[in-house]
Amino acid sequence: MTRTPTIAPGEPGPAPVHQRRSHWRLLAQVLFTLALLAWLLHQTDWQALATRILQANPFWLLAASLAYACNLSISALRWQVILHALERHAPLPWLLRLNWVGAYFNQVLPGAVSGDVLRAWYTRHQTGATTLALGAVFGDRFIGLGALMAIAATAFLFGGQKVGLLPQMGWTIALLLCAYAAVVILILSPALQFLGTRAGRWGGKLHDIRLSMAALLRHRRDFALAAIISLAVQGLSILTFWLLARSLGEHPSAAAIWLVWPVISLFLALPISFAGWGLREGLMVFYLSHLGMSTDQALALSLLLGFTILLTSLPGALLWLTLRDPHPGRARL
Repeated sequence: MTRTPTIAPGEPGPAPVHQRRSHWRLLAQVLFTLALLAWLLHQTDWQALATRILQANPFWLLAASLAYACNLSISALRWQVILHALERHAPLPWLLRLNWVGAYFNQVLPGAVSGDVLRAWYTRHQTGATTLALGAVFGDRFIGLGALMAIAATAFLFGGQKVGLLPQMGWTIALLLCAYAAVVILILSPALQFLGTRAGRWGGKLHDIRLSMAALLRHRRDFALAAIISLAVQGLSILTFWLLARSLGEHPSAAAIWLVWPVISLFLALPISFAGWGLREGLMVFYLSHLGMSTDQALALSLLLGFTILLTSLPGALLWLTLRDPHPGRARL
């Protein structure tokens, strides 16, 4: 008779499968990021790159940091509107605080949505359920991506001759639009209801998130207000990009401002690099090189963007250290 092995108290058991997969995914993201950055730096004159960054105009840098801070602040208002559509309420100062905390963790943790998961966890007591909180945060992110899609598509249609210099940009916009439309169709169709009955506990959570999104889409007034706020938020993101380019003495074209940066921002939502590093730099060099920027110019701009976002979101770390869960244990999963 085979005896089942026992684990002594205090002795660590075998790591769960999902935890091991998470470790491998993190390793893949780090390796992808390091490989891309190493390749780009190999193609660049390091001295020229360092000189460009060190000579950046501090006035424009400060203006860019303030623009990104406004981005984080106004997006908290969009989150509150989405919660209102779900017939839930959370104080705006609380959401603003969590927004900064989430922005910080999006920069220092793997994946593209680590901070979003944290935001959902700390608002579960306002929504009454973690899945409903996840649905609100997902809606917040999804509407923001929709605003980016609208800006990029409009810029592609009316961007003039410069747009033609960007390789396969038409196919890229079409692919992004199709992917976005597919997600909307899944949210509105009964297809995910089938998953909810077949996938057990996680299927139920997915079903709840789908219902939250569907409820948001049914509240046209709140949805329209959230969309308008999203356009303002993404406008501030584009302004941040332009201000940082000006700090380096660059004069990016309208295609770079209104098309390239929104498209890059959409790709940064993919969890394939660590906090977007490497992927942002690679796409920036690829696209801007077709608009007349050298590798060191585009790379300097991208690195400056990354550092500005990281440094501006640092207050989120201090806010998190003093964060307390107002009603621990009250929300259901």
